[in-house]
Amino acid sequence: MPSIQNMLAVGSISAAIAFGSTFLTSTQPVQGCIHPEREFKYPIKAGAQKGLVFFADGQEQLVLRPSYKVEGEGLKVKNDAVEGFTTLAWIVPVPNLPDSYKEADAKLFSELADFTEAEETLSADNARRGKNDDWDGPDEQEGAEFLEEVKVGDYTIQPVKAKGEIGAIELNGWLKDNGFGEVNSTVMKHYTDNDYFWLAVKLHRAEGLPVSGEVKPLQISFKTDKPVFPMKINQGRGSFDLELWVITKNEIDTTKTKTQGLETIEQQDPFMEQNNRKAEFTKLPAVVKDLIDGDAGLKSLKQGELYCYRFFGVGMDDKVDLSKLESDLTFPTKEKTAGKNEKKVEEKVGPKK
Repeated sequence: MPSIQNMLAVGSISAAIAFGSTFLTSTQPVQGCIHPEREFKYPIKAGAQKGLVFFADGQEQLVLRPSYKVEGEGLKVKNDAVEGFTTLAWIVPVPNLPDSYKEADAKLFSELADFTEAEETLSADNARRGKNDDWDGPDEQEGAEFLEEVKVGDYTIQPVKAKGEIGAIELNGWLKDNGFGEVNSTVMKHYTDNDYFWLAVKLHRAEGLPVSGEVKPLQISFKTDKPVFPMKINQGRGSFDLELWVITKNEIDTTKTKTQGLETIEQQDPFMEQNNRKAEFTKLPAVVKDLIDGDAGLKSLKQGELYCYRFFGVGMDDKVDLSKLESDLTFPTKEKTAGKNEKKVEEKVGPKK
């Protein structure tokens, strides 16, 4: 596996929505990946993708920045906008109906990268889902329920609730008809069995989308009993990399996240370490603080110590077989050990009942 220095030198490592690493065109059979308009004739290749998860007290804020690269002979570009390339579509599954959608600051991930950059250390010689209280939709009847469409900046988002086998069929038909492609039946069943919501996202810019694929991040907030990151949706779409930050009050057990294919800077290279793993709200970059300030459910992150983790995944759905993941990415916390006094009491009177 390449060292963290080499990974950082090559460029941003990606974080995942529904993007494969293969070329896509309007005439190719695809499954739920990133899609341009049907008329767009040039191939699109997945680029560097990034993600950020904030989690506190049953509330998650998920920030995703889709990325791509348009290639092909005869491609016309003016002011970094590709002629005839105005719309992209993809899907994001989430455990509960989001309570807010926003466009995040374009500088977010570059400032996070600076804040959590790798620093050389001394050498060895020297040294499951939550219930959504706000969802009142039908619980028993099978089918696909199309909720109110949301428009945020250049994004248009159609939330969908699919229930049972009929809901899966109806949703897949709608996705295909509306330019999102189809979702693999096994992947679809995983999410419908776990009662997920689907966000059908379209990015539209009349003057044309950039050839570089550096679009504004999309910020989504929802309730969940544990932090999650959508990953199973990428199953069967080819190898891709990801770069993901998680900010939380709890210390994450990185031995367990490693089994999901995520590695920290230290796990990639024992002679490097991440800056600002432990931090406080006041020390975070201003653009990150603004995101926390804007979500009342994350107010506990403003008090006391917090943890900021930077994870890398290399060869997801290649070196890491996504079909073997039992769920989307989760971030288990370290178990707290009993204090000395508590251990002494247990030795004398036995464990607590």
